[in-house]
Amino acid sequence: MSDNTMLAAYCCDYDDDGQNISRLIANYKLRSCDRPSLKTPLLSNNNYDNEGNNNSSATYRYPPGTVLIQTLAASICGSDLFGLGGCTSCPQWRRPTDLLVSMQGKVGGSGHEAIGKIVDMVPTTLDSKFVIGQRVLAMPSTYLYKVASMRKKFEEETGKKIEEIEETGAFCEYFVSHQCVCLHLPDHVPRDNFDYRWYTMAQPLGTVLHACQKLGSVINLNIAVVGQGQNGLIISQMLANMGARRIIALDLLEERLVYSKKNKATHTIRVTAPMDTEAVRSEIERITEGEMCHVAVDMVGHQNRTIQLCSELTKRGGKVLLFGLPPAKSEEQMNIRFVDLSRNLSYVCAHSPEFESFRLALELVEQGRFDPSTIFSHEMPFCKFREAYDKACNYEDGVVKVLLAFPE
Repeated sequence: MSDNTMLAAYCCDYDDDGQNISRLIANYKLRSCDRPSLKTPLLSNNNYDNEGNNNSSATYRYPPGTVLIQTLAASICGSDLFGLGGCTSCPQWRRPTDLLVSMQGKVGGSGHEAIGKIVDMVPTTLDSKFVIGQRVLAMPSTYLYKVASMRKKFEEETGKKIEEIEETGAFCEYFVSHQCVCLHLPDHVPRDNFDYRWYTMAQPLGTVLHACQKLGSVINLNIAVVGQGQNGLIISQMLANMGARRIIALDLLEERLVYSKKNKATHTIRVTAPMDTEAVRSEIERITEGEMCHVAVDMVGHQNRTIQLCSELTKRGGKVLLFGLPPAKSEEQMNIRFVDLSRNLSYVCAHSPEFESFRLALELVEQGRFDPSTIFSHEMPFCKFREAYDKACNYEDGVVKVLLAFPE
C-alpha cells in the first residue's frame, strides 16, 4: 500500500454478487482508499520532487487546529452495531437508528472510540498544546457531526461550521479530527499489566460519567441496570464506585452476566423472555426485600421493552435513566404511561456529553480508579474488521467488547 492510501471500512449496499442487501444489516468491507489530506490538492505536478514529496506551500483546506490522526487502536461500540442481532430469544433485539444509517456509509463508518498519533496539523494562532507525533484520544469528525455538544464546542472554538471538515469515522487507518476534541495521552504506562490501547475506553466511559452525573448521589441506593453490553458494564462499575448499595444487572445473555460480576454487580438476573416483566419484577422485589429500585437504568433503548421494564422495577418517586439509543424510525416517541406518571417517576435523559467528561474519564483510567480490563473480551487486528464486526453484531464467541489493533 502506498504512502498516500490507507485501509478503511465501508458499509456497502450490495453483496459480492451485486445483489441489493437490506439496510437492516451492515455489509461492511475493508478496501484501500486515499488517505485524508489536510492540504488543498494542487493542480501542478511541479510541486513534487523526484520521490513524490510535496515541497510546495500549499494552502490548508480545513480550519486551523484540524489534525490528521493515525489510528493506533479503536473499539466497537454497541451503537456501531447494525442488524437483527444474534439473540434468538429476541429476534428484533437490535434495529438500526436513522443516525447510525447515515454514518455507516462514510469512510471509517460510525467508529468513534479511538486513540491515535497526530501526523499532520493545520497551523493555528490559538494556544496549542499539541505537536506532531503526540498520542491522543481523539473524536473523529463524524462524532462532531452527530453529537450536538461536540459540534457546538468545535463551532464555538473555531468560528467555523463543522461541514468545513470532511466527515470520517475511526474504522480506518487515518481520520480527521480537531485539537479542541483531542486529549493528550500519558507518555508512560501507568502500572504493570496495563495495555496502552485500553485508553480507548475513556470515550465510552466519558459518556457514562455524563449520565452518572445526572443522577446525583447514589449512596445506599438500589439500582437496576437493564442491558449488560459495554456501557451497561461500565455504568455498573461506576455506580458501585459511587456507593450504591445494590447493583442488579439484567441481560438476555448469560455470558454477559459473568462480566457483570467482574464489574461489581451485586446481583444478576437473566431475562429469559423479552416481556417477562412480572418474573423480573418479582425477583427484584425479593432482592431488595420489597423496597424495589430507587433507580433503573435503561442501557438498551426500546420503548415497549426496556424502558417500560425499567419503570416497572422502580419504586414510587424513583428515577429511570435513559441511556440506550431507541430505533428512531420505528419508535420516534418515548411514551410515558399514565400509571408511571401517577407514581411520580422521574425520567432522566443522558445524551451529548460535554468534553470535560472525557477528560475525567481519561484520568480515571490512568489512575486505576476505573478498570478497562473487565470490559474487553476480544482483541483482533484491524485487517480482520469484518470478522470482528460480525462477531460483535451476532454475539458470537461470548463477545462483549472488541478492541481493534492497528499497525504503527
